[in-house]
Parts: sequence; C-alpha cells; structure tokens
Amino acid sequence: MTAETHNRIAKAYVSAFADEGSRAYIGNLETAVGLHEWGEYILPLTVNHGERGRTFVCSPRIGYIEYPIEELSHFPNRALAPALRALIGSVGAVLSLCDIERIVHVNNWMMSTNLPLDLDPSLTGRQTEFLVGQYPDHVLAMRSLTRRYNARLMASLEAAGWVMLPSRQVFLIDDVARESLPRRDTKRDDKLWRRGAFAYEELAEIGAADAARIVELYAMLYLEKYSRLNPAYTARFVTMTHRIGMIRYLVLRDDEGTIQGFGGMHHAGRHATMPLLGYNTRMDREHGLYRLAFHAGSLYAARHGLFFNMSSGATAFKRNRGATAEMEFTAFHLRHLKPARRYPFEILRMVANHVGTPLLRRYRL
Repeated sequence: MTAETHNRIAKAYVSAFADEGSRAYIGNLETAVGLHEWGEYILPLTVNHGERGRTFVCSPRIGYIEYPIEELSHFPNRALAPALRALIGSVGAVLSLCDIERIVHVNNWMMSTNLPLDLDPSLTGRQTEFLVGQYPDHVLAMRSLTRRYNARLMASLEAAGWVMLPSRQVFLIDDVARESLPRRDTKRDDKLWRRGAFAYEELAEIGAADAARIVELYAMLYLEKYSRLNPAYTARFVTMTHRIGMIRYLVLRDDEGTIQGFGGMHHAGRHATMPLLGYNTRMDREHGLYRLAFHAGSLYAARHGLFFNMSSGATAFKRNRGATAEMEFTAFHLRHLKPARRYPFEILRMVANHVGTPLLRRYRL
C-alpha cells in the first residue's frame, strides 16, 4: 500500500467519524477525530477532553486499569490475583489525579492494533512541538509500538521526551509461508480447511444482512465471551471500512449461506492484522470455526507476502502456529504538563515496568 492510498483511506475514515459521530461506528466510544500530517503520511487523530471512556482504544484508564482487573479472573496464579487486583486498583485511584483521559492519540485507527508506518523519525521533535502547541492541556499518546518494527521511531520519541509504557504482548509472524504454514498445528488447520465444511468467500460487496451478521459474530466473541471493554463495532463500521478499502472481510458460510465465522484483514504497507474476528460461539467446537477464521487470515497474509500481527491473547494457539512474542508499547508525552499531572503517571509507569511486564513474560500471556 502506497502512502497515497494510505492517505486516501485515512481521510475517508476520519471523514466518516466526523460526519456521523464515533458512536455510529463504535457504540461504546466517545471521541472527536481529526487528521494529522507527519511527513508524507496523513494520520487519524483522536481527541478526548476527560470524559470516561468505555473501551481501551482511546482510554489509558481502560487499557491499564479496568481491562487488566477483568483479566485477573483468568490469571494462571490464582493465589496472586487478589494482591494484583488491589495493586492495580490503587494505581487507578492515583492515576485519576493526573486526568489521563484528557488525551490526544496520534495515528489512532480505533482498533486493537495500529499497524506500523514508516514515519520519518527526523520529524519527531517538530511534530512534538506542534502537538504540544495545539493541545497544551492534553496528554499525547501513540499506541501499538514495538521494538521489532518501530525501533527508530521509538528512539526519536524518547529523545523528544516521550516515555514508553508497556501495554501488552503481541504475537508476530514476519513470513507466514515459511514460519507458520509448515507448522504442525497450521497443517491441521489446513486439513480442516480443505474438508470444505464451510464455503470461503472474500466479500466483494457487503449487504446489510451480512454486515449485521459480522457484527453479531464479533460481539459473540469479543464482547460476550471476552469483555465489554472491547470496541463495540457497528454494522455501519463494517460497511464503511469495506467501502473505503480499509478492511477486507473474509467469511465462512454454511450450506444455507449464513456466515458462521469471519476475519477482517487490515493492512498498511507490508503489515497486516485482523482487528475484527468472530464466529458462532454456540456451534460445537468440533467445527473449528476459530481455527478456520484465523487460518483464512494466515493464508491471506501468505498469499500477499504480508507480516502478520496476530495481536494479543490465545498465547499457546498463536505460538503453536509460528508466532513469536513481542512487547507492545504506548508512547506518552507529558513533559509539558504541570507536575501534579505528571507525577501520578510515574507510579503507573513503575508498576507497568516492574510488575506488569515481568508477569506477562513469566506466564507467557
């Protein structure tokens, strides 16, 4: 994808949110949107003025406090969970003092993963000065950074006074054809795929019924099974992102033509991820719909020669298919804010670095 194509999609995406409002596309999100130029790229920008978010895509409080507290119900070390819950709750109370929800996110596509772009690191100093001038009372943030793909940009951000906060572990494959397709578990997925119990289709058009079904399946998995703090995408989001060429929807239909599983592939440059995925969780596991939906994404990435970011979660599943773990960071800039707003953030930073990161690595989460 060229910078020109990327910019066309970014403009169309932001225009849709600006015209209809964020809740038309993500039911539990309240944010303002804009465009920001960084060299040859035009980036989506989200602006929040302190309102409490209900999904992590624009809310550090959700991402670092409320979501982790929910996840503790599945934490492998049950004896440690109460102490961690108390610690995270205490950090959340302190964090409220720095008004961290008054925040501007740069390159925020309002999905779980913002794919890396070849942003010119030599512009970081000037970019930071401009953003501080435009938003002197807001925290600045940039999500979804990894040392593997963003090392030069991260170094330039740190040199300009930004700080890196670990957010989660993600699972990456640089060469799907070489690193994933030959793996034992991937071969089993492919065997299930070739049985043909479901008809595979890359949607060229999306009607109202298919869009509604895709949202229903996404909600079954990400909202009902996982967490209501995930973004609640709407049917309008599906049709809009398809129309502007931002997400390619790969679906699995049963004999009656009903979609029973899907993956939404988003890519920028040579990088791809599946920010939307879902399946009929009420069907028997023997159908392997989760495996098939993910396999559709793997085959798509292999076919197009794309790096595949499998996002977070389902650690064993993704490792067994060739993915390697990488710590993901959010960059924050608070140097321009008053000390009373900066200091509480340092407590979050300390806990994330000295407690969160070691636990993620130790328990391979």
